[in-house]
Amino acid sequence: MYLMISVAALCAVLLIGGLVRMACQQRSPLWIVSDDGILCIVSPVVILLGALGAVSLGWRITHGGFANVSVAGWLGAAAIAALSVVAWRVLAARIRAGGRKATA
Repeated sequence: MYLMISVAALCAVLLIGGLVRMACQQRSPLWIVSDDGILCIVSPVVILLGALGAVSLGWRITHGGFANVSVAGWLGAAAIAALSVVAWRVLAARIRAGGRKATA
């Protein structure tokens, strides 16, 4: 369980950081890439998720290590990582594509 929590939190940190970076480069008019959006929303969320992931990973290491993780925990962590890769591909394509297409 703690392994899945740490994987989910750290994958979320990577997704948020990478997608915001891409949005800053590609789509600057979005509200989330403004100074206020990054300082008031993105930064606290990334800090909290990173701290949660690090604490959860540290707890797992100090209480039995990775050898004490069940097979279901490893499968869940792999599924979470795979879902984050799929989410990255979908959301990155949407950011690169730009806004909504104009209909005639």
